Amino acid sequence: MKIKTNHKALISLVIMLIGYMYTLFSRNSIMIMLLQSGFEAGLVGGLADWFAVYALFRYPFGISIPHTALLPNNRDRITASLVSMVENNLLNKSSIINKIHELNVVKKFLELCKDKMYSNEVQSGINYITKSVIYSFSTNEISEYIHKTIIRYLNGLESRKVTHVLTNLYLKHNYEDKILDFLLNKLEEVVNREDIENKISKAAFTAIKNFKADGILEHMLKKGLSVAGEEKVGSIIKEFIILIINELKDVDNSNRVMIIEWIRENIDKISNNENIMQKIDEYKENLISSDYLYDYINKIVNKVQSLLLDYIDNGSYIEETILPLLDNLIDNILKDPVLITKLELYVQGQVSDCINNNHQKIGKLVKENVEKLDNEMLIDLIEDKVGDDLQWIRVNGAICGFLIGLVLGFIRIISL
Repeated sequence: MKIKTNHKALISLVIMLIGYMYTLFSRNSIMIMLLQSGFEAGLVGGLADWFAVYALFRYPFGISIPHTALLPNNRDRITASLVSMVENNLLNKSSIINKIHELNVVKKFLELCKDKMYSNEVQSGINYITKSVIYSFSTNEISEYIHKTIIRYLNGLESRKVTHVLTNLYLKHNYEDKILDFLLNKLEEVVNREDIENKISKAAFTAIKNFKADGILEHMLKKGLSVAGEEKVGSIIKEFIILIINELKDVDNSNRVMIIEWIRENIDKISNNENIMQKIDEYKENLISSDYLYDYINKIVNKVQSLLLDYIDNGSYIEETILPLLDNLIDNILKDPVLITKLELYVQGQVSDCINNNHQKIGKLVKENVEKLDNEMLIDLIEDKVGDDLQWIRVNGAICGFLIGLVLGFIRIISL
């Protein structure tokens, strides 16, 4: 069974006591005198070292002897020295800052990011953060902000000035030609539809039948209509319409030129037309005062949010878009030593500033943690860490005392 160190110290002291008592009452002889001197010195040395070790932490026998219970009585000085040692020696500012400068934080961080980038944890994290960001925005607040911005813009808008700018832009780019061509193409598509051709035939046939004129003209029209038939009449009118459309598509056609000039003249007069300006202002005021604009904006914002969430739920955007983008960005940074150096210097500067501004908190933290312990807890903590070594002082004291006692006894014997 292993003997604890404090038990060894006690055993050594008991051995010295028993040896001394045995030699004290034994018959005098040179060997007994020598041993008695050794045991006596060993007993004194063991007791003296016990007193010294015990006096470090407590009052011996509960008596307030000067210069005993050193730890409790000098606790503030010990704490201050410990704080000073940590702040100024073990973790001083320069040593921490120099260590940070040696770490190449930016490069190691980027390499770690690149190594772990395509892991499931990173992808889940990006997905979670993206969703959290989207959910953190209130669609109502966004809609309200957009609505207020548009209303503020509309209130500051001069209808006449805007109309003048738009008409000038319209005339500058010849939009009337494009619009007319668009309308002619659409009209041609409609006329060529079979259902429209039938409707034209019926409408023309009905109109001619109901046509009232002089007796001979009316008779000739109705006679010609009955001979040609409804389908033929519709086909003739359709061809006539298409002929007119094709003529109007010719940019040099006199009728087209006349229509274009008429459109341009009337477009140019819009900004000076009080009735039109009044109508535009009324529409603007109705738009501002109604809830339609806000409801429409809110509907679009909610739709955008839903589309984004659906896109995120798909999950493929991370691996296909986000991660390759980040990977490429990190590669470009790592390939640029100048940028890496600038980033390192920036990080080191920020860390240095943080250390300079907060270094005293290290000592404060040490002091707070020490002060949380009462005297008994602090003594128990120290004894738990160095108690064995302290007890060996007692053992060594008894042994050294015994050996010195032998030497002194030998000197005394030979001096007789």
